[in-house]
Amino acid sequence: MNKKLKLTLALSLSVLLLGSPVSYAKENNLAVPQNSTAQEINIDVESKFQEIDGFGASGAWSMDPVGSEWSEENKNLVADLLFSQDKGIGLSMWRFNIGAGSEMTDKEIITDRFRRAESFKTGEKEDYDWSKQAGQQWFLQAAKERGVEEFIAFVNSPPVWMTKNGHGQPDPSVGSTNLEEEHMDDFAIFLADVLEHFEQEQLPFNYISPINEPTWDWNYAGQEGNRYNIDDMKEVITALHNELENRGLETEIDAPEAVEYTSLLDDDIYAEFTGSDSRYSGGNASGAYPGKYREYIKEFLGDSDIKEMVGNKVSTHAYWSDHYSGEDRLIPLRESVRENIDRYDKDAKIWMSEYCILGDHGHGRDLSMETALDVARLIHNDMVETQASAWQWWLAMSPYDYKDGLIYTDYSEQGDEQTIIESKLLWALGNYSRFVRPGAYRVDLQGANDKNGLMGSAYYQEDDDQLAIVLVNHSDETKPVNINVDDLPGNKKTIQFKPYVTSENNDLEEKNLFPGHKTFHVPAKSVVTLVAQ
Repeated sequence: MNKKLKLTLALSLSVLLLGSPVSYAKENNLAVPQNSTAQEINIDVESKFQEIDGFGASGAWSMDPVGSEWSEENKNLVADLLFSQDKGIGLSMWRFNIGAGSEMTDKEIITDRFRRAESFKTGEKEDYDWSKQAGQQWFLQAAKERGVEEFIAFVNSPPVWMTKNGHGQPDPSVGSTNLEEEHMDDFAIFLADVLEHFEQEQLPFNYISPINEPTWDWNYAGQEGNRYNIDDMKEVITALHNELENRGLETEIDAPEAVEYTSLLDDDIYAEFTGSDSRYSGGNASGAYPGKYREYIKEFLGDSDIKEMVGNKVSTHAYWSDHYSGEDRLIPLRESVRENIDRYDKDAKIWMSEYCILGDHGHGRDLSMETALDVARLIHNDMVETQASAWQWWLAMSPYDYKDGLIYTDYSEQGDEQTIIESKLLWALGNYSRFVRPGAYRVDLQGANDKNGLMGSAYYQEDDDQLAIVLVNHSDETKPVNINVDDLPGNKKTIQFKPYVTSENNDLEEKNLFPGHKTFHVPAKSVVTLVAQ
């Protein structure tokens, strides 16, 4: 039996009086002698959970005008912030929106030009125009050049010439979906053509998401969108799967991109979660349109054919998953989702594929640590409780006065100043995305799961032999902790740690190396990544 190796890091309590001077040396040296009264955290590297596919964001809406209209210098600054592992947060996943062509047909419905999109094909008899969506294509190339590994092409609406009403969003008359039945195969062919083109351009997509938030009605929406009942969805996925198979394309189908966790749940688990004899009734699930719009875990993982087509994985958005109507659902809802997935297959993956802050809390930009910490807490629980293999933010760049962006801009029309406004959320996400890379496994960490205090998760990358520990301190106090690391491969021993800190005064700032036998203290209101060396 291999002897277990243990390392102790003590994160000691430090009290900084408001307004008191702190030297540069003290600020960068977060290690002090061990504190035996510190909180105990135990990491077992051999106890593995989900494999990580990556952390990402979407290039929808803003990136097309920015990529088409901005200077090369400013575009590169934005790309570095998003994709560079040296200058930015090192996203490992990037979502590219395949537009429906609302730019051509829907200017009166979608009045915000950022939310309209071009299409690579504008009619059944028209040729493809690969010069369209040039701005998004610029950022797609920039992401690849900076080391992004996983690319997802996603669709909000089929091309307008395939829809029943000729628009990039439904109206009440179209029934369960706006996609014309006669164009079902055409839609699959269109998507496969797009995938083949980008593969030929050396920009292959790893995943294709043909459907987005199918539960909503999307009637006259101020953006592209479409609804699909379960039968509609399975028809789309089957047609696309067959087309990809026929062409030998290895792109995986990502689905169902459900709008919220509760829509995933089996009826009995939903009733248990809500404590009432009810079933999910959000959006079209209330019966507004024909067919079924709920129980996505059952319908995707419980259907053996569909399960294989989507790679034994479900993707979902996490809107309204922390608080809803005063209800704290942060952990209980995620426990219910994990229980539901395990009912069908304990090895099935789940992706959290889109999130920003909606509802009453969403209004108004907040560049501060308050929003960053709230989102970091949600990421922690998605990784630990839901056991998500991927985590993706909504808008990489936002022009809005809303909590929907990592980077913000006040740019609206050509000639406006090309402003680049960083948020603390950008850098807090970077505490995960830069260091928790595709192929890593989350490993067991016990002793830090206080949603109002210190939360911790650990990730081990076997190929690079790297252990990364992400600590979220949501409290107003510095937290003392002893960290014990067990069972490193080959009886290796962690000699030292490199901290990276995001706080009110730090943007993923690298701090001084410290020996593993010393105490480290996590600052109040901060997100810290410790990289073992």
